Amino acid sequence: MTLPNAVLFPGTLLPLYIFEERYRRMLADCLKNDRMFAVGLARSDGEGPCAIAGVGLVQACVGQADGTSHLALRGLVRVRVKHFKEAHPVLDYPVATVEPVRITGEGHKLNREVVVERVRRLARVRARLGAKIPKDVVDSLVALENAELFLDMVGYTMLDNWQEKQLVLEALDVNERLAQLLALLHKEIERVELWKSLQGKLPNRNVGNN
Repeated sequence: MTLPNAVLFPGTLLPLYIFEERYRRMLADCLKNDRMFAVGLARSDGEGPCAIAGVGLVQACVGQADGTSHLALRGLVRVRVKHFKEAHPVLDYPVATVEPVRITGEGHKLNREVVVERVRRLARVRARLGAKIPKDVVDSLVALENAELFLDMVGYTMLDNWQEKQLVLEALDVNERLAQLLALLHKEIERVELWKSLQGKLPNRNVGNN
């Protein structure tokens, strides 16, 4: 699936609503077989998905009477989209050749504290705008021990912009991913703090009057 507003990280759970006829066919085939398919963020030029995508396992699926479905897709692994094949002549859904990517870097040497500090700071500044992130969510994030999962979950949860999430997904070296995530968290903190400054003392519901 190529979507404009979805990035599938390993270890994350992506809710999807399947309504297009071609994707309904694709889902039916997936459920009959290995229950897996790939999700890629649409490129800004409209030419298919970004090169790095995520493969997920359909963990739960609820079909509706009208043929649509609600499902939860569990991210498993990053893949590189090598090329698209022609759409299936009967089923009409897209088929691509993909390959798993190799992750490099020494995750055990990750300096978690600087990421944790920025996560907590971003949570605080968002709370001042009325977009509070529940404390148990933040605590669960910072408690993750696996370095890769920690960085992926922080990027998925704390970043709002899908293109920025994609940058984290595409960082295949753990140390590069750390640097990318720190820069994006800093940018997000500055953006939220600027918005709060521009808002002044107006309550959130009246910010449009500023």
